[in-house]
Amino acid sequence: MARAPTGGSKPYYQIVREVLSANVAAGNLPVGTRLLTTAVADRLGVSRPPVKRALELLEADGVITALSSQGYVVGDAAAGTSPERTNLHRLELDLPLELGDNLGQASWERIFEAVEAEILNCIPFGTFQISESLIGEHFDVSRTVVRDVLSRLDARGLIVKDRSSHWIAGPLSARMLDDAHEIRRLIEPGALASAMPMLSAGFLRDSRAAVTEALERSTALSVGEVDAMEQALHVEALEPLRNRRLAGAVRLQQVSLVINRLFATYIGLHDESDMLREHALILDHMLLGDAEGATVAMRHHLDADHARSRARLKVLSVFDAAEIAPYLVRIH
Repeated sequence: MARAPTGGSKPYYQIVREVLSANVAAGNLPVGTRLLTTAVADRLGVSRPPVKRALELLEADGVITALSSQGYVVGDAAAGTSPERTNLHRLELDLPLELGDNLGQASWERIFEAVEAEILNCIPFGTFQISESLIGEHFDVSRTVVRDVLSRLDARGLIVKDRSSHWIAGPLSARMLDDAHEIRRLIEPGALASAMPMLSAGFLRDSRAAVTEALERSTALSVGEVDAMEQALHVEALEPLRNRRLAGAVRLQQVSLVINRLFATYIGLHDESDMLREHALILDHMLLGDAEGATVAMRHHLDADHARSRARLKVLSVFDAAEIAPYLVRIH
């Protein structure tokens, strides 16, 4: 079988783009297959930012189509094909070595983010019991790998064991959101200041230009556009951090990003001009190389965003999750 095209000098997102495009052309990713950023990143063994960018470019290429709910579908969603959520680990994809040495190996690192994301996407809507055996079947990994994942989620306070030794996730309460915010506002501004010297001017200019265009636009933003700007500031801007433990600690406390994305998906976008102006102020300080100003502006943004996400969590709590991972069973 021919290898998917790669190039050592290419940006990582471009390599991911070409790999996915080649697998679609070869029929390894069939028309109608649903693609979620986290699931694709887990299957390829790479981080989410390059996958997210690659999917956006593939949509522009017409290879995949954005869904109104979440994610993308291979081919044209308007062609009448119902999106099929397939376990990507069960598909025989042609993957280059450049995407990582541990492709095809079952380890807790490979599935951790996918399990974490599925849990975070459900707990605003209630309480769920987690099945170890079904996680193993879903990701085709051993019970040892599953227990490694769950023990780490337990250590991070995302799940607990009940009196019957069942793993339980949720519900996400306002108190949990408050606790996450308190930690986040202490560490994320400093993490951003640490990453600033390693961020390219081009990245900052592009991020600022996207915010300017959004503020001046007369039409409403899409869920994907808002999420892209949030990811750029809160995820991609921290990618250069050498201290990966710090980056991981920040990501764990970014629960409001999940709340805001779910709110936009289920309820619809409201006026996001306040959020955009907060982003603009942070980016302006970053473009000037003003780390102190950027940290102050970031704290202001996090406080304002916490107030918004807290109100949105209250609204979400009356809804049911549209998609629940097969290893999660609602109990309340």
